[in-house]
Amino acid sequence: MLEQVKDWDDDFYEKFKPIAMGFVNEAEKCLQCGKCTGQCPAAAVTPSYNPRKIIRDLVNGNLKRVLSSVELWQCFFCSGCFSVCPMDINFPFFVFMFRLAAMNEGYGWEDVKQLEGYAEKDYLRKGITVSTFERNPEVVETIGDISKIRMEAGLPPERKVSDRGLAEINMISDLSGMTSFMKKIGGVELLDCKTCNDEQAKRCKTKPLPSKVGKIKTKLRFYNYGEPGGKAHAEA
Repeated sequence: MLEQVKDWDDDFYEKFKPIAMGFVNEAEKCLQCGKCTGQCPAAAVTPSYNPRKIIRDLVNGNLKRVLSSVELWQCFFCSGCFSVCPMDINFPFFVFMFRLAAMNEGYGWEDVKQLEGYAEKDYLRKGITVSTFERNPEVVETIGDISKIRMEAGLPPERKVSDRGLAEINMISDLSGMTSFMKKIGGVELLDCKTCNDEQAKRCKTKPLPSKVGKIKTKLRFYNYGEPGGKAHAEA
């Protein structure tokens, strides 16, 4: 991403504090020790993902770099970073708030629109959030899909959720507005991981991007903190 002076806001962090409801008000105390990144499983498989750098840009007011980054969407809220942070910074909540801000600016919709198919096919019907056939096309060395990994661990290929559990999942989805939101945004083509080949893996990496979502014009994102393979082309 080519940065410009207007992309920076020296007062941004102070403006962000009340919006974040106190959860990340201590980000200015970040020691830049790197414990968050060292513990992070997402950073282990995607070297460009670096919570330490994202926190630095939050405090410095580099709003555009964070919002337009692919990396903002690579956290999956395990909260490992929060658990090891010596300053008790709630980084996962910060990611959640900034994803909403990014969507409002038109970034990240190719990922969000993928969720509609998963929600209808797996989450609301079966109660599972990850398809048993899912693979990560960014990982060169693979040990198989999720079902194979589960069986090698002595588990059934697919996690079974009780009828009561499914009822609760659907009730929460309805009450939170997720069901109506998913229907509103529509979905994109979901590829069958059971028949994955090199061409399909390439298509997974370049997900289709809708031109508009409602009144929001969508925009392409950037690897602003490096590249998936670890070749840095951004500020260290």
